[in-house]
Amino acid sequence: LSVVPESSLARKTLRSARPREQIRFEFTHDAGLMHQYCSMRENMFISVWGLKHFSGVKDRFDDISQVMVARKGLQVIAGGRLTISSPSRRVAMPMEGADFELEKMFPELDLAQHSYGEFSRLAILPEFRAGTVFPELAMRFIRKAVAEGVDFAFNMAPVPLARSYRQTMQLFGLNWHVCSKVAVPEREEFEGIKMMVSYMDLRSLRGKQLMNNPVSEAMRTLPLLVD
Repeated sequence: LSVVPESSLARKTLRSARPREQIRFEFTHDAGLMHQYCSMRENMFISVWGLKHFSGVKDRFDDISQVMVARKGLQVIAGGRLTISSPSRRVAMPMEGADFELEKMFPELDLAQHSYGEFSRLAILPEFRAGTVFPELAMRFIRKAVAEGVDFAFNMAPVPLARSYRQTMQLFGLNWHVCSKVAVPEREEFEGIKMMVSYMDLRSLRGKQLMNNPVSEAMRTLPLLVD
């Protein structure tokens, strides 16, 4: 990872993205917070993705994933989840199915020998989309994935969002690969929207590199508030 210059936009964003007193980020399965998060993601996927029949109700992946929400007081303003598959506990990712298996689609990564995960169901209220909530949410998820030993993190999203996520990660000197050559099968739930898979190699963020790199150091020092 390259050193981020003092005057860079990434460093300025990191400064402004420090946890604000009124916004709390936490991993949770609290029933009330989960209900708000599920309602919010349903509204977002309909209004932002353009889906007409999406249901955000709690599903089986929520139960096996690490769900993080950002909230002001008791109001959930953003959230997402991290699902992990490890050599000792293999689980299918939310994006996977009989028509799409990550190990087959990315043979060069040799995923059978690694822990990998998926960031999914990312959602944020409209009034917070232009601020620092999403970059901080992303940084905390990456830090959590690294702490859990995840080597590769994947995401599936509509093309414009995939490119937007890449731009956000580039602010912090992180390489988010948008895999335009990986064919995502059309599914009924996509309602004709073109989807794209992206991934990040997290192995370089471990150990000394994680401690010494300014971006990684900022990620490391962000406190994770867990009830």
